[in-house]
Formats: sequence, structure tokens, C-alpha cells
Amino acid sequence: MKSPAKIFLLSLTLATLLGAAANEKVSLAIDGMGMTDLIKLVAATTHKNIFIGEEIPGTVSYAGNKPIHKKDLFGILQSTLDARGYTLVDTGGGYLSVVKTVDATQMNLPFMEKSDIPQMQTHIFTFHFSSAENMGAKIKHFTSKNAKITASKDSNSVILTDFPENIATIQKAMKLLDMKDETLANTTHVIPLKNADAKSLVATLNTILGKMNLIPGQQPPSIASDDSTNSLIVIASDELYNSLEATILSLDHDRQQVYVRAKIIEISDNKSQEVGIKYGLSGGAVGSNGMFTFDSRLGDNSTPAINLGDSLSLSMFSIPTIKAGIALGANIALLNSNGAADILSEPSILCIDNQESSIYVGKTESISSGVTQGVGTGITQNYIRQDIGLTLKIKPRLSNDNKVLLGVTAKLEDIEPNSIVDRPSTTKREVLTSAIVNNGESVIIGGLIREKIDETNTKVPFLGDIPILGNLFKNKASSRDKINLVIILTPYIIEKSGDLNTLRAQLTELDAIQDRYITNITKNIEAKKDAKP
Repeated sequence: MKSPAKIFLLSLTLATLLGAAANEKVSLAIDGMGMTDLIKLVAATTHKNIFIGEEIPGTVSYAGNKPIHKKDLFGILQSTLDARGYTLVDTGGGYLSVVKTVDATQMNLPFMEKSDIPQMQTHIFTFHFSSAENMGAKIKHFTSKNAKITASKDSNSVILTDFPENIATIQKAMKLLDMKDETLANTTHVIPLKNADAKSLVATLNTILGKMNLIPGQQPPSIASDDSTNSLIVIASDELYNSLEATILSLDHDRQQVYVRAKIIEISDNKSQEVGIKYGLSGGAVGSNGMFTFDSRLGDNSTPAINLGDSLSLSMFSIPTIKAGIALGANIALLNSNGAADILSEPSILCIDNQESSIYVGKTESISSGVTQGVGTGITQNYIRQDIGLTLKIKPRLSNDNKVLLGVTAKLEDIEPNSIVDRPSTTKREVLTSAIVNNGESVIIGGLIREKIDETNTKVPFLGDIPILGNLFKNKASSRDKINLVIILTPYIIEKSGDLNTLRAQLTELDAIQDRYITNITKNIEAKKDAKP
């Protein structure tokens, strides 16, 4: 006797054959049919060959109240198999195969094309606005549990292997998910800078961008510089650009400047002591840190007081600073007028806050580097060009209390006075120091010392010219002296570029007051000498 399931399968098959000619619909009602029998039923009804590699356990029931298209039998079978971890795959060899779902993604599945059965297939989704990584996470909510998702960053696409129903749902969702977000899409902006250097600012901003967290879907910004116009080219989303623009405007502020007046002076140690005895001042002393100090006391209590005059309007300087500056200038002027000091140069340099500037005072000498013996050309003398002089590097940094931190590097290169003419020996002296000074206050750098030997020959006229006996009427003497190269730096803070002309006018007036003050000192001292019995 045949089982009820087999009897039902036979009757269903006959009904299908009769109904297929009409409208290709079948009436299906199953109660406790085995999985193998269900597969055979679908195969017979749809006229498909189905390979069953292994026995699939379990039974299935289906309550059908109205006829269905025979192609929908694959949907019922697919759902039943999927619940047990199996699926149908078209092998392309004229038959379908029942395989485990986890193995189906490794088989030769249809690629972006329709199939006669609702089997798994591979589809590629390419995104125009969103990133593949971001969209891969979003579409995962629409896939089956055994779907395979691979994101391609280079093509900004996702490769998906899943059932057609899920793929169709994702295609509909893409119309809403892959839309241009004006706040996330990158646009190009050109920002001309007024004060900052574009190339330097790019390096600073790229450091900031490297530590910035981007929201999903947000493209990383790009910043480049156009040196010809000193502009920044920023490619970023509107949201990122707004935050970057505020940072750029903060960095592109009007930078303060420092106007540095320098005096480069050679001071004779011996002669300055003589002048000090004459005028009651100290020529200076060098400390262990290379800083040079002057005693600014001039004369005694009868020395005329410094009169600034009513016309002087130096509101940026305090009165003690002006007096100290005039007193220092008086020291230098008196030493210079009496031969104890030689003012080599008085350069000025305009520096930007926290940016190094340099001054070079010197010349280039030709120094022998040896000879070359040529074939038939004789001996050739070779020379090299070497800079001989003073290099002064200044890096000012402003503080909030109207003070200036000066970083100073002074390097002096010279030729030894007693060296051989065609093979001179050179010396190199360098001082590296820092000092914090008030606006308009001077810092004095010394320590660049060289020894000088002077030889003097004196004789009695006529008698000194007599051979042999004339030596009795001659005198030969030598003296050693230390020559100290002193650098005086005075910084003046420039709040705005327009203040520079005002400052120069004020400094010119200050120099005139200093000259009048020195003249008064000299007259006062000479008058005191004449008054002595």
C-alpha cells in the first residue's frame, strides 16, 4: 500500500500537468511531508532536475487555500531549505543542486542577472556619495544571515552575495541611503592670507587634521598652498570648513614686530680704563654668561641731570628706561671720542615675533688652499673665498607684560694679525645667549675678545740716527691690549605696521637729546678742571 505522502504527490503531479496547460497554477496542501518528498514534488511540478546529495531531515506542512503559480514552489522550497541550512543552486549543467547555504557563496553563482529560481546571486553596489565602508554597515541590516559582504575602498563599492529578495530590497534602499549630504560633501574654498605664510600654515593645519575624528560618510579634507598669491586651497565639507576657517582666521592675525637697533663696537681695555679715570665711569666687564655690563654713573652729583624736554613724546617708554638708554649712549660716545671705542657698525633690523632674522657685517677674503703642479704649466696657486666678519642672528619673542625675550647668536670670524700672508690663520668666536628685556631696554653682549700687541719705537732726533751709538738714544716698547667686541641690542615693540615711522621719529629725537646731554657732560667736566687751582 502506498503512503499518503506518495499518493498526494502522484495526485498533485497529475493535477499540475492538467493545470499547467491552463494557467500554470497548482493547488497545494501538505501535512507532514518529508523534505526529500517535497523536493521531488517541486521537481516533478516544475519539470526541473534536482540533485539531493544527502538526506535532509524533518517534515514540512503547508496549508494552501488558493492556487499558486508553479514557479512559486521554488520559493516555498527555498524557505524550507533555508530554515534547515540548505539552499538550491543552479549548477549550469542542466540540474539544480541542494547544498549547504554556507557553501553556496563559494560556488559559481549568477552575477547581476536574473535566474529561473530564487537562488543566491552576486551583485555589486557602487556608491556616488557615501563611503563603501559606511554603506556596507548599513546594508547588512537588509541581508540574510548567510550573506557575504565585501567592501572595495578603491572603487567605493560593495560586493554582495545574497538572495534576490534581499538584493531587491537593498536596491530600493540605496535610493534613500546613497544621497548627497551637502554638509558632508567636499567643496573647494580659496582663502587669501593677510599675514601668515601659506606654506607654513599648511603644515600646521595638516597636523591638526591628522588628529581630527571624521563622522561616518565624511570625506577627509585636503589643504594646499598657492605661494604666488599666499592663499590656502581647502577642499572640505561645509561643516569641516566652518571649523577650519575659524582656526585659519585665528592663526592669520596681524603679527607683532620688533625693531632692533644694534651697535657693534670694539672697546680697548687699556684705553677705556684711562677714560674711566678721566670721566668717572667704568668701561665694562664681561660676566660668565657672555653678557657685558657698563657702569652708567657719569661723574659725581654735579653731573647735569637728564632733561627729556617737553617736545619728547615717547609714551611707549618708561622714564627710567629712557634715562638708562641715554646714560648708556653717553658711555659709548665718551669712549668713542677718546679713542677707547670704535663703533664699527650701527645696523637696524625689523623682526617678526618668534621668527629669526640675521645681520652680517664683514667681507669675503681670498685664502690660499695650496698649490697645483701642472704638466708643462708650472705651479698654480689655489684660493678659496671665505667670509670674514660678524654674523648676528636675533630671534625675538614677545610676552604679555611688554617684555621681549631675545635669543641671540653672535659669531665672529677673523684673520690672525700675525699669520702668514698667503696662508692666513683664521679665528672663530661665537656667543649664544638669551635675555629678557623691557621694551626699549638695551642688552649688551660681550666676550668676543682678541689680544692686540702694539710695538712703539722712539728716538732722539739726529742722535738716534748715529750708527751703533744711536741705539743709546732709541727706545723700543711693546704693550698688550685686549680688544672686546661688544654688541648692544635695543628692541622696540611695534604693535602695528604704521607705528614704525612714529618710532623712528621718536628715536631720532632721543638721539638728539643724548647728543645734547653728552655735550653738557663734557662742558661740565672741563669747567670743573679749569676751576681747580
